[in-house]
Amino acid sequence: MHPTELQLIQLAQQVGGMAQQAALAYEQAQAALQLERLFTLESVATKEGTQQALDTVGRLTELHQAHQQIFAKFVTAAMQQLTAAIASLPVEKAYEYERGFIASLNSTLAGQAEFYANRDRWITAVREMFTVVEENRDVISVEDGQLLFHDDDVIDRYEAAQQVINNIHEYEVKHMQEKAARAMAASAYLTALEKKRGAIRNGTRRSRCFTLRWQQLF
Repeated sequence: MHPTELQLIQLAQQVGGMAQQAALAYEQAQAALQLERLFTLESVATKEGTQQALDTVGRLTELHQAHQQIFAKFVTAAMQQLTAAIASLPVEKAYEYERGFIASLNSTLAGQAEFYANRDRWITAVREMFTVVEENRDVISVEDGQLLFHDDDVIDRYEAAQQVINNIHEYEVKHMQEKAARAMAASAYLTALEKKRGAIRNGTRRSRCFTLRWQQLF
């Protein structure tokens, strides 16, 4: 076995695990913002409530951009190391790894990129929803616990924003189990490949130069 192979497998495991860590860290930070409060009557009934909602959206935007930039930085560094490692392998081995776990990793990373893109759209739609309310209070009223619109164009804008929000939510719920299954399959594949290749002498010491951690990027 080529000495680089175990190092390559270990780095690939780190990259795959990184996507899961990034998603978990994002979810935990997002939960602290209590986004469910955005979808209460209080958030649109008064100027103060709407401003508080927009402030929350602003904090979510900052969180989203920070995590997206950190993840991109990690992926760039890790993929450079993966590419360099594969280049040092014999041609047959390089082809085997490119067709195997590199393709699997690309799928995992594409899933994370899709999450970020959908979150961009979700944030834009939520901001639009509150902007519509704030700019058109003269044709909006609250009666018997309901938000009423007295202008067709305004309600069309509001409902269009809500539809985007609902579509993204439904998509994420639908694909959540599928994404988790892909991540587990990729992890299982790499673990099996590592066992198949077996440990090489001083493999742990040699692989340290490939180690990247999410926490190191803050």
